[in-house]
This record gives sequence, C-alpha cells and structure tokens, in this order.
Amino acid sequence: QDEAVARRAERERALLQPGTALVAKKQKGGRQSSGAGFGSGAAPAGKAASKKKGAKRPRQSASKAELAQRGSVLAKELQSSGVVRIDGALSAATADALRDFVDAERLRCEEEVEAGGRPSTDRFANLVLLSNRCDLLLPLQGPPLDAMQELLGEASALGSLLEEVVGREASFNELACLISEPGSKQQPLHPDTPYSPTPPLYAAFVALQDVDAEMGPTIYLPGTHTEAEHTAFYGGNLEVGRDTVGLRTNVVDEEYIASRPVKLGLLKKGDVALYNQQVLHCGGANESPDRVRRQFYISVRDTRVKGVQARASIRPALLGQLTLGAVRDELRELAAGGEARRFAALHAADMQAPDGDARHEALSHERVAAISAMDSARKAHE
Repeated sequence: QDEAVARRAERERALLQPGTALVAKKQKGGRQSSGAGFGSGAAPAGKAASKKKGAKRPRQSASKAELAQRGSVLAKELQSSGVVRIDGALSAATADALRDFVDAERLRCEEEVEAGGRPSTDRFANLVLLSNRCDLLLPLQGPPLDAMQELLGEASALGSLLEEVVGREASFNELACLISEPGSKQQPLHPDTPYSPTPPLYAAFVALQDVDAEMGPTIYLPGTHTEAEHTAFYGGNLEVGRDTVGLRTNVVDEEYIASRPVKLGLLKKGDVALYNQQVLHCGGANESPDRVRRQFYISVRDTRVKGVQARASIRPALLGQLTLGAVRDELRELAAGGEARRFAALHAADMQAPDGDARHEALSHERVAAISAMDSARKAHE
C-alpha cells in the first residue's frame, strides 16, 4: 500500500507547478510585531472586551457574507484562498525551547512505548508515508504551553483570527508536532476533510526552524477548498472524498493538477501557516542531507459540522476537553499570574498510567468538569 501511495505522490510531484513561497498579507493599521498586519480587526475588540466586565465575545463562527462585510484582511484571504501566513507569531527563543523539548519528548515517549508503559496511540499519531516521519502528540505543559501563550494568547494575531473565523465554542482539536527527517518522501495531494459548506477544521503549522525547499516544505494548492475544486479533484464524484479508509481511489487528473497554482510553506522560524483543512496540500520530500523539519501544530474544529471523520492528533486525555475560548481564557489567567487549573487537571489525567484503576481516570475527567463549572459560575458573577 505504501508503495502505491508513494508512486501516486511521485506522479503528482512531476505534474505540479514549481510553486512560490506563501507570503504574509498586510493589513493597514495592523500590529507590526506580528508580521501579518493583523490587529485592526478582531484583536483590539477582543482586548477591549477582556477589560470590560460582562462584555460578550463572539461565539459563532462568521458566515461568508459577514466576513466579506467586516472581516479582517487575513480572514478574507483565508476564506478566498484557504491558507494564510503569519510571520513571527512565535519568538525565536520559544521556538528553540519547543524544538529541544520535542526532540527529548520523542525519545522519552518512544522508550515508554517500547517498554510497554502505554500504547503507541497515546503518544503518536499515524501518518501517510510514515517512513522517516513522526507525528508526536504533545503534553499540555512546559514549552508547548509557552508556545500556546504566544500563539493564542490575548494579544496574538492567530488567536484573534481563529476566534473571528470559527468562534470561541470551536473545539481545541489537536496539539502535536510533525517531524520530517531526511529521506522522507513527498505525500500525495489530499484534503484533511471532505468538502462541506462550512469548513469544519482549521490547522496552524508553526515552523520550529527555518524551512527551505530542500527540507520538504508543506505544499498548498490555494483555492482548492471549494465544492467545485473537490468535485474536479475526485473525478466528478465527491463521495470518493468521503472515503473513511483514507485511500485515494480517484484517477490522477494530470491536467487538473498541472493547472493549479502552488504555494510552498517556506517559513522562517516562528512563522505560521494557517489553512482550511479542506485545501489540497501535502508534505514535501525532505531531500536535505542532515536537516530535520519540525512543525508544531494546533487545530480547532467547528463542532456544528457533523459527520467529520478526520482523526485528531492529540493525546486521548485532552480530546474534546477544551474549546478555543476556554484555552484563551486559561492562557489569560496564566498571563495574569493566576493558576491554569483546567490545564493542570487535564495534564494529570494525561499522565495517568493506562493500566491504572479506570475509576481514577473517570475521576480526573470529573475534576475537569467540576473546575469548568466553578469557572463558569465565577465568571457569571464578575
């Protein structure tokens, strides 16, 4: 099966246009520190709302019409092309610390799994063309949490953009790092989710080192997140794209693939590529002699879209436990010197030995629910 997938990917690779670098859009009056120019839209509004007691935050994802009327430049570009870049979303120091943590955590988790301490699925996710690739599921503590503070905290461009396009009630869906080592092959083109009128998932890929063409940057085909594009890609049959097995049975349409513009995730350390997961994309081949590409990522899911079968790369204890709004609230508490009680409870549940008393795991999740209820009651009286 892997050989057939690799052959398909190589055929597509020969057809694809050379591609140009994905670049950040600028918005007049935006935050210069973000590199993306985001800030004259949702970010200041969110910041002001946090200072005013009882102020309501947006809870529903924006419709296409709403974004067209009042959306930020980034939100409009995300709607139009399906992928945007935000420069400098993560500081170099935080990226370096997270990269070192990822390398050490990978070794620790591999040893834990090999020793029979827990199943591989608790710490690693499956990938297409797994050889020389790794999808490491990360804990909700330490350097990953520091990175989340910069990426999703109150003053962040990415956090404000996600809240604008998908709403605070979106599920915090993934927390992981993709690792592509020299020798990893190019993946076949694919969307992460089939077409639906409302995009169900958005993912943010964050470079933990500079990425050049030799290291196999992510390849995006902008604008391919629409019903018409999916229909064309799947040979006129959208149902092929709903195959839950993950196999691509559609014939490679040479004319279609050769005609689509290509953007490459040639990111600098700390830059982000945020994409609608219906966009056609793939991981490139890492043909460098000795450079590993590490790509930290998070994703959010619009839970109102039903029937999505995409597998979430997140530790089981964290799956479905947090919304985007809850994450941003918890990060704000941390930034103000408070305690992240929900994060701590979830981390405790994550570290619970899998062969321990199942009752303890249930109690851990009950504790998370209790903390959530207490937080809601406290905020209602603020």
